Amino acid sequence: MQHDISILIIEDDAMWSQSLKNNLVDFGFTVVGTPNTFQNAITALNSLNYDIALLDINLHTRNEGIELGKMLTNLYRKPFIFITGNFDKQTMDQAVEAKPSAYLTKPVNPVSLYVTIQSAINNFNNKTVAIAAKPGETDSDSFFVKLGDKYKKINWKDVVYLTSDKNYTVIFNAVDGTEYYIRSSMNRTLQYIVPKHLQGKFIQVNRAETVQLSFITELIADEVYTPYKTFTVSENYIRDLKKQLNIIA
Repeated sequence: MQHDISILIIEDDAMWSQSLKNNLVDFGFTVVGTPNTFQNAITALNSLNYDIALLDINLHTRNEGIELGKMLTNLYRKPFIFITGNFDKQTMDQAVEAKPSAYLTKPVNPVSLYVTIQSAINNFNNKTVAIAAKPGETDSDSFFVKLGDKYKKINWKDVVYLTSDKNYTVIFNAVDGTEYYIRSSMNRTLQYIVPKHLQGKFIQVNRAETVQLSFITELIADEVYTPYKTFTVSENYIRDLKKQLNIIA
């Protein structure tokens, strides 16, 4: 059974904490807690069920986040992402010792937030430690969904289609012939979750369905054919589809 990835936010700035929470919820993550002090964070780490933590290095003008990071690595064995607005050399040297799975710099934009969480899960699963902040890296060719207590990696090149289902986006993975759910609207999925360098490969064929161009085998009248499913193209989308398929007549 597929589950939402749960996240613990440890941040002393209420505005940043709420902003992070809003964006995470919009992307379909579950926020299980938002402790804002070292002691409250310890309580949360011990009592809450979470998959990954977003951790501010500088809690109340002190680098208490680094100590919490070391505990997450050595005691709780959970992936975490360091967040800070100031990555000076001394702070970075200390942060590296905590072995974070990724870094984020403030201000955090939605695309960086989503991709960094995916990268952190991948790094943690592969036992890879992030050694430097790379805020410019905002694209990823894959993403993870949670299945029970496991994370399944899905490559965007294998996604045949996306279907809107109320507040969810259903994606079909060609590798295992299975549909998975992203708790995000179709528009938000296409704008923020599909990597920017791959967005041009996905073409909307009607209000509720988007198809990856590489899987289209035929267009007959208003029907698009793939090896897995046939789609009806709405009048408003047919011109763009023909243009993307290089149909000139």
